[in-house]
Amino acid sequence: MAYAHTLSSMPQQKIGTRQAVHSTGPRQVLVLGAYASLRVRDGALDIIHGPYNDKQTLRIDIDASPKPHTILFDSHGEFLTGEALRWCARYGIGLALPDGPGRILTFLQSGLEASEGASELVDIDPAVIKAQCRVAEHAPAKAGVAREIVRAKIEAEASHASERDPHSANAVAECLAALDTADSVPQLMTIEAHAAMAYWRAFRDMGLREAKNGNLPRTWLRFANRQKGAQFLGSKHASHPINAMLNYAYVVEAGRLAKALAARGFALQIGFLHADKKGRNSLVWDAIEPLRPAITARVFAYIASREFARSDFPQTSASTFRLARGVIGELLDRVCLSQREIAEAADFMLQMIERYAGGERSLFKADLRRRKRLIGGSKPVSARYLEKTQATPSLLA
Repeated sequence: MAYAHTLSSMPQQKIGTRQAVHSTGPRQVLVLGAYASLRVRDGALDIIHGPYNDKQTLRIDIDASPKPHTILFDSHGEFLTGEALRWCARYGIGLALPDGPGRILTFLQSGLEASEGASELVDIDPAVIKAQCRVAEHAPAKAGVAREIVRAKIEAEASHASERDPHSANAVAECLAALDTADSVPQLMTIEAHAAMAYWRAFRDMGLREAKNGNLPRTWLRFANRQKGAQFLGSKHASHPINAMLNYAYVVEAGRLAKALAARGFALQIGFLHADKKGRNSLVWDAIEPLRPAITARVFAYIASREFARSDFPQTSASTFRLARGVIGELLDRVCLSQREIAEAADFMLQMIERYAGGERSLFKADLRRRKRLIGGSKPVSARYLEKTQATPSLLA
């Protein structure tokens, strides 16, 4: 089953230098160029991509470990066989294809009668969607879920900001007190916006480090603020290369999170903090909010680890640039979260729906058994979020 997710625009760009990717390496995300084709030969996934004069061949064997968790198609002319789709689904490899401005196409595996052991198949039990709809249609319950999302995000922002700017971190933390008196989603979004302003001030002096003779524009050497514009065509037309890197990281993790949420039976279009909007999977953007500070920290750690030159940002017109494919692959390989963190974020949403929807049936019980097998029985991060809301009674009971 394929779903087109409105997550973020994936750039269309020309192939630059040869991409050094090997199936035996530890790369988590494969970034493929134009005319990419995926086939299965002798049990392995064969990948060919690039123009006719610069084709590159990759092979992922069955016993390759670790396998990439995502294959990102960064150009056009893709060709995938049905067997390649099944191979990727079997080994949990997500596929992300550009699908026009502001959209990517991802694939979710489903089954008419999925067994309990099929942990990554979409849960066709309607109980989760029914509970999700009850909460979304009841304003106090909806605000309750949105409040916990914002609370988790602000706490993460304060924690990460404290490593760079304690003053900004304190300003972020002060916003937590206002959450308990907010009784509507618009009020919660206002608080979240104020916290975000303080949080991004902690990064105002960050910027790209210029390589010798790098010839970077002076404005790229400082990260003034988090915004979007038309001067830099990264993902979603970011106006600064750092914004483009952040957007790339967010959209890839959002695609992974969409798969995890669907595997728990959610309707991705129904959100709580993000308003319902035709063509947008609002729940995905709800669930990724508490993860954004961790993703952001990894992006800035990657930026601080290397120097950049103008060749890392191919110019496409008089005033627009793109991230080079090599930079995209290197970035995503460094910043992607673990599968455990993605699973915990989806579990957190399931726990919040169960808490605020009421009812006698446990929505999280079966999934918790699977999660214990996956992470050895340790307490997930989402459980720590849940502990802070134990005193909150169901608003729909």
